Amino acid sequence: MNLIAVLLVICLPQCCQSGHLLRFLTFCQKDVPADGQYDIEFDGDQLLFVDPVTYQTVQRLPEFAEQWTPDPGLAQDTYVSLGTCKYNIPRAIKGENHPPEVIVSPTSLIYPRQEMEPGVPNILICFVNYFHPPRVEITWTKNGLLVDQSEVSQTQYYSNEDFSFRISSYLSFTPEEGDFYSCSVDHISLQEPLTRIWEVDVHTDQQVVETAVCVCGVTLGLIGVVTGLWFILKANKSCQA
Repeated sequence: MNLIAVLLVICLPQCCQSGHLLRFLTFCQKDVPADGQYDIEFDGDQLLFVDPVTYQTVQRLPEFAEQWTPDPGLAQDTYVSLGTCKYNIPRAIKGENHPPEVIVSPTSLIYPRQEMEPGVPNILICFVNYFHPPRVEITWTKNGLLVDQSEVSQTQYYSNEDFSFRISSYLSFTPEEGDFYSCSVDHISLQEPLTRIWEVDVHTDQQVVETAVCVCGVTLGLIGVVTGLWFILKANKSCQA
């Protein structure tokens, strides 16, 4: 696969001097003409991105969106930046004498968004990080069977400071005791998909009560042992006197 990602990074000087970092990121890939991203990030958090198809601005942080109205010129900036990015890729490859593609294997983590309750809808998150190039395929299974794709959604690719990428996939589910789920990640760097398995382990109220009673019993037992030892030691001292 001949694939290369290009990122153009601009840091506003006043932000850097204050210890903060504002980044304007343009991303495109060779041989993937319909793909591309234009993001604005502040201290690692994405403020907004511009959809490369509709050129609509999508704001990610609610507190930021309430205080700032996107510049109408962002659509034009995105069009120009993506065009420049795609124009420069083959020239950069030729200028660098066709360097080998950087390939980095991903890591993954699976966890629920909220604390689980039996029968209460929740969301499982499969977080995939530190990979390059930015093209992964994520699949979910429930009890060994592929899940309905209508229950799955995912974010766009996000850039890390080391120019690797991250992405999150979301699965809507309802926790039921004994169910198990898997998230498999396929990437050019892997000989086989990277799979994480997560099993539903819901603690019922009865289990909580039983655990609490057990802990109290053990605690009282330890107190009894300590008290008994104290009386024995005291009795021994009295006999020696």
